[in-house]
Amino acid sequence: MSFTEVHEPARSDSFPDGIAMQPREYEFEDLEAIPQYWNLDNPVLTHFENAFSIMIPPGERFFIDSVKAYEGRVRDDEGRDLVRAFVQQETLHGEAHDRYNASCERFGIDIKAQEAYAAKVFRRAQRWLPKKIQLGITVFSEHLTAVGAHTLLDSPDAEGEMDPQMLAFWRWHAAEELEHKSVAFDLFRRIGGGYLTRMLSVLAAALFLAVPMVRIARSMMREDEHRITGEERRQAAAFQRRVIRIQFPLLLAYFRPSFHPW
Repeated sequence: MSFTEVHEPARSDSFPDGIAMQPREYEFEDLEAIPQYWNLDNPVLTHFENAFSIMIPPGERFFIDSVKAYEGRVRDDEGRDLVRAFVQQETLHGEAHDRYNASCERFGIDIKAQEAYAAKVFRRAQRWLPKKIQLGITVFSEHLTAVGAHTLLDSPDAEGEMDPQMLAFWRWHAAEELEHKSVAFDLFRRIGGGYLTRMLSVLAAALFLAVPMVRIARSMMREDEHRITGEERRQAAAFQRRVIRIQFPLLLAYFRPSFHPW
């Protein structure tokens, strides 16, 4: 794997020392070499992560649109630079996940159908929800991905659990999610987004993001010729319980009125 710094970094006095938003383009070493069950050699865990990956390209476009809807409110050079880098990072994430997702078709999964469904979900969200709620969904989603990024980057066991290419891929994505985790949140506050709107956006995110992701994962498991065993389900459940225990305090922090991503 490799990544290339393709745009200028963006910096802010509000970031911790040493943090900048650096857009990087990711290149896989060999997509065809990634095994079908790259996460703990477990089909349940892998299908759920793949479902998340399928949601990412239309999700990133949704997040970009939700931020750009209010970019006219950003009048300072630093703020505009942060929005620019946010858009660049999210665009590159979506492109890399598109390449990975397409590679999964070799396993007999109808990836195009799942991608079409994911895109439809986000089109509905854009059509039905107020712009401020859409930005609130982005804010909450950025918190979720930052929590996942912390979990992955801090995990001492990740190298023994994931295929090396996929571990490098998710680490690249995780690092950039941490770099830009406050951009949408600060814009949300700038346009008057309050605590109630932030909480309503959590409910909207559960409906428009979590439920479709579970549906995609289950659909891919049905299409998979491999019949999942009881032991594989128990292994996946044990892993997920361990992750939830680690992530729960970080997730819960979002519900404090005083919360800020940094």
